[in-house]
Amino acid sequence: MPSPVSDVAARQIRAQQVRQLYEQAPLGVAANLFVAPILVLVLWDTLPRTVLAVWVLLLAAATLIRLALTAAFQRHADPDADIEGWVSRYTWAGATNGACWGGCVVLLALSPSPVYDAFIALILGGVLMGSALTLSPVLTACVAYALPVGLPPVLWLLLRDDPVRVAMGAAGIFYLLLVLGTAWYFHRTLARSLRLAAENLSLAQSFATARAETEETNRQLADQQAALRDSVAAMRELYQVISTPRRHASDRIQALLAMGCQRFDMAIGILCHVEGERHEVAYTVAPDGVINQGDVLNLADTYCRDTLRAGTLLSFEHASAGPWRQHPCYQKFGLETYLGVPVRVGEQVYGTLSFSAFTPRSVPFTPVDRELIQLMAQWVGGALEQERMAETAQRQQTLLAHASRLNTLGEMASALAHEVNQPITAINLYAEAGLTRVRNDALGPAEARETLEKIIAQSTRAKAIIQRIRQFARQGKPHYITVRLNDVFTDIMDFLNLEARRHQIELRYDIAPELPLVRADALQVQQVLLNLVGNAMDAINASPGPEARTLAISARAEPAGVEIAIQDSGPGLAPDVHDQLLHPFFTTKPDGLGLGLPISQSIIEAHGGRLWATPNARHGVTFHFTLPIASAAAPPEGVAVALSLDTA
Repeated sequence: MPSPVSDVAARQIRAQQVRQLYEQAPLGVAANLFVAPILVLVLWDTLPRTVLAVWVLLLAAATLIRLALTAAFQRHADPDADIEGWVSRYTWAGATNGACWGGCVVLLALSPSPVYDAFIALILGGVLMGSALTLSPVLTACVAYALPVGLPPVLWLLLRDDPVRVAMGAAGIFYLLLVLGTAWYFHRTLARSLRLAAENLSLAQSFATARAETEETNRQLADQQAALRDSVAAMRELYQVISTPRRHASDRIQALLAMGCQRFDMAIGILCHVEGERHEVAYTVAPDGVINQGDVLNLADTYCRDTLRAGTLLSFEHASAGPWRQHPCYQKFGLETYLGVPVRVGEQVYGTLSFSAFTPRSVPFTPVDRELIQLMAQWVGGALEQERMAETAQRQQTLLAHASRLNTLGEMASALAHEVNQPITAINLYAEAGLTRVRNDALGPAEARETLEKIIAQSTRAKAIIQRIRQFARQGKPHYITVRLNDVFTDIMDFLNLEARRHQIELRYDIAPELPLVRADALQVQQVLLNLVGNAMDAINASPGPEARTLAISARAEPAGVEIAIQDSGPGLAPDVHDQLLHPFFTTKPDGLGLGLPISQSIIEAHGGRLWATPNARHGVTFHFTLPIASAAAPPEGVAVALSLDTA
């Protein structure tokens, strides 16, 4: 369930998108009023002038409605109060305007030649692309405008007997989809930019507030120090405590309590946290067994209650000599001497800082003592506030890191389909092979069991890939263990052989018999191998001519690690393509996603290796990747997930 904060942010982003929609509206209106007369002038002597006049008047009226709606939005005192209403009104206005442009189908029907058809289609294409640029802030408005513009002319062209018009209609369908896709991309990019801007603004404001509060606390401390210049010795002691580097604020507070006990000649120093009638000892310096950190007392049984009621410093040197002897704290604990002051964290009362003793004090507390404990209390409040702000900042950074991981996971949605495709393909191959043997009555019980086991293995592999994605969302880590690369190759060799025979490719292996152990996630390494080998087979299949259809896989130990190479005899790579290979979504395949190589590179880099490509001497290209050698003391633990497949 979304939080109220996220709802507010979503509404703000939506309002900004609508404001951008209306800000860009005059540009679309101007384009309409400029392009429509040009179209009418070109067709004036060719088509019936009455039709042209009626069409341009309807279009002008619809366009002026959009302009009037834009003016009303800009003059409205608070358009954000009814933001969805403005979206709905503009969507209907845009749909009406788009329907007028879609009315060009009448002009197409009356057009005497394909030349005029092409000119009308060109004008409509420009109008469509303009909608992608000006209406993309609100995707529904863009779709409501673009569909009435493009669909009627396209459908009319597709239903003609003329091959040229049919071809134009087919191209129009593609162009319409391209425009909608462009609008969707612009809309998503704008939404993401607005979201990041809102998050950055919120974070900047939070840090600015925290910084201002910290500076204010330090300024108060500086003022108190200036007021106690006559107390050089006390200030030197205080400075020594707060300036000594210590890891945690708690260590400094403990040192401050110890210094206070020595300075005031008291046996007990306490920083307590008060909530209602609950008095909890947060920090203490006291003789053994007197009072301990974490002890909880009734506030009424302590002098802290009176300190908080007074709201200022409370002190006395001899409780039994005055009215304090009737106090429950004296009756219960016998504390004769007390010096305490409230502690505030920000604008809230945290508790009290106090020093006490079981014996009367021979000399009264001096003004320096009173000023010093108040200064100490202010410093403690500032330290607690800084610690609280540091924890808040850490939580915010953790949330941002988690949001970034979720954003990355969202971008991996299409990658999941790419990654799972290979085990699903293997399952299909085994199922088809088994079905063929069943039809030929050639599948025995042993072969059936073996085929089913392989299908289960591939299903397990697909499940493991999906679990990796889920682990990523849960901040899970890859399963790195010490493995033998020879076992990794063995577990997928049969599947590679099966794929090679299916593509009629000669597969050669040159793998050293005893490769060093590596620390790796075996499933991820196998996935890299399958991605690279699959790409190599696709390249060989795309190679024209009767060149040798060979693919070589080699693995050798190098000083820095194990280097694995996949060499194909395909057409090779152009220099400009070579530079973009590892960019996400770049692909040379008609149906490719462009994610295999970037994913493989990420996997290898996560293992501490690198992935690169080199052109072969004659034909094709060789992909290399390295894996660092595991520590010699680490025993082998086997392969994480087996992908063993057979050709049967």
